[in-house]
Amino acid sequence: MTQRSASLTIALALAQLGWHVFPLSPGTKGPLANCKRCDPKTQPAHQIETCACIADGAWCHGVRAATTDPARITAWWRRAPHAVPGIAAGPSRLVLIDIDTHGEELPDNHATALLPGIDLRTELIGEAAWRDRSAFRTGRDSLNLLARLRGGRNPWPSDAAHQPLVVTTPSGGTHLWYRAPEGVTLHQALASTRRALAWKVDVKAGWSYGVAPGATTTAGTYTITSGTPASIGHMPDWLTGEVIRVASSEHRDTTPAPTRATATSTASADRGTRYLLAVLNRGDTQLREQRGKEGRKQRLAALAYQAGGLIHLTTLTERDVIDRLTDTGIASGINAKKAENIARSSLANGQRRPLTIRS
Repeated sequence: MTQRSASLTIALALAQLGWHVFPLSPGTKGPLANCKRCDPKTQPAHQIETCACIADGAWCHGVRAATTDPARITAWWRRAPHAVPGIAAGPSRLVLIDIDTHGEELPDNHATALLPGIDLRTELIGEAAWRDRSAFRTGRDSLNLLARLRGGRNPWPSDAAHQPLVVTTPSGGTHLWYRAPEGVTLHQALASTRRALAWKVDVKAGWSYGVAPGATTTAGTYTITSGTPASIGHMPDWLTGEVIRVASSEHRDTTPAPTRATATSTASADRGTRYLLAVLNRGDTQLREQRGKEGRKQRLAALAYQAGGLIHLTTLTERDVIDRLTDTGIASGINAKKAENIARSSLANGQRRPLTIRS
């Protein structure tokens, strides 16, 4: 069987099960590039809602072009026979737990970095469960800690209703594919952000994607080791709760912001904080209304720039504001990593031009 026929067979089989498929580069595992008519740098660029390129057999707009239409999928692989099928998590009503095993040193503040958003020093699990840094080498270790902390004695149910599709990646990592919970909108939560599920564990949901189970990239094959795509279970309750905590569009970090020493009086700092929070709230509402439209990245950059000019008047830290801006970007449909990069760089630019609040 040729690479094209194998990839197409996988893509069509998964599409028949309701998995939304689109083509990826076998080398980078990223979506195949837009045509020139759909390049965001082209003005006016085609909008996906009215784009004729997809109907003509193009794969423009990346993950948002994902489909279960066998004719469209076949046309894609006829034009790009070496493409690798990718799966859009949200449209497929799936959640992918991506567990990394690459060698990487545990952060120094591992009491809070192992399970972002959870301070292990305040938990009843006891220091013996997390104090030994050498016990945490991969994402499996941190996820097992979360399971022990939140899941009780038997955190991984063995019944068929809770069985994921388990895939071993070419690098030795693990993909756990689960059914997405009903009635909640999710986005991805990357291990590199403060909203991570666990150290070296990504949550792929909403408009994020993973390589299709069984597909082969230049790095190797994503091998199914247990379960079947036709029968995917739901996450156990404890994992559902934690995924919603970090990946829900309504998620906000409720940890009180630490105060920082400034020359500003307490009264004016409180006023500045209230003012900046009002600016962020207004920007959040406007960006959510922009979801799916052009100009979201520019609006997020402008909001972050303004926040940078005001942050010196507040008790908020840079991390607090970057996290808030990143959540706003994600809620508007911007990729999580891109949203954080925009927030970080534009906030820094704004800090070079401090603003004042008019009386």
